Amino acid sequence: MPVIARDLPTGMVAKAYGRWAHVYDGLCKHLFQPAHVAAAEAANRIGGEVLEVGVGTGLLLPLYSRNLRVTGVDLSPAMLLKAQERVEREGLRHVHALDIADVHTMAHPDERYDAIVFPFVLTLVSHPETALDNSLRMLKPGGEIIIVSHFRSQNRYLAGFESAVAPLIAGVGLRPDFPVSRIATWCDAKADCTMQEPVPLGVGRVYSLLRIVKRPRGERR
Repeated sequence: MPVIARDLPTGMVAKAYGRWAHVYDGLCKHLFQPAHVAAAEAANRIGGEVLEVGVGTGLLLPLYSRNLRVTGVDLSPAMLLKAQERVEREGLRHVHALDIADVHTMAHPDERYDAIVFPFVLTLVSHPETALDNSLRMLKPGGEIIIVSHFRSQNRYLAGFESAVAPLIAGVGLRPDFPVSRIATWCDAKADCTMQEPVPLGVGRVYSLLRIVKRPRGERR
């Protein structure tokens, strides 16, 4: 049975990324670019209306097709301010709205979105299964939840190291010990979703693209 790491409090994550807002692009833009490109390409293939959860400073926003209608949400006002500046600076007219919202409780309509993107955020939310439940509710049949993140290593020595350092770096909004099996367990319990095999990305393959497809009604278990 996999070890389940302690979930991070929402307030801790919001404060951590509020502190990161002014340096986030410089630290993360190039490091995360392969994953951001992969996530945006997956959403672009689906088309339609996209929700990005944890939009941050908006690094993905220019990568989405201009034919999409994109809504971005985040817990950090400081991050959203940077995202809004990016939208205005780069003329990103496909970005429909940027809002402060918590994915656990946000009340957007059922089956509204064709794709819901979690860029390096699902492993940080306070209750990942609740976040996925609400996302699945908001997703159209045939749509996809698209996740890019680092997941706990399959190498037991690296996994042990990740578990050891996780409590030490939680305060800066990082969580290296989240197992992908936790998402698989959640999806297996649902009648209306299928999890695709994770695709390793980036230098050293330290993070992955994970897609969860919501089955059309006639194909549900």
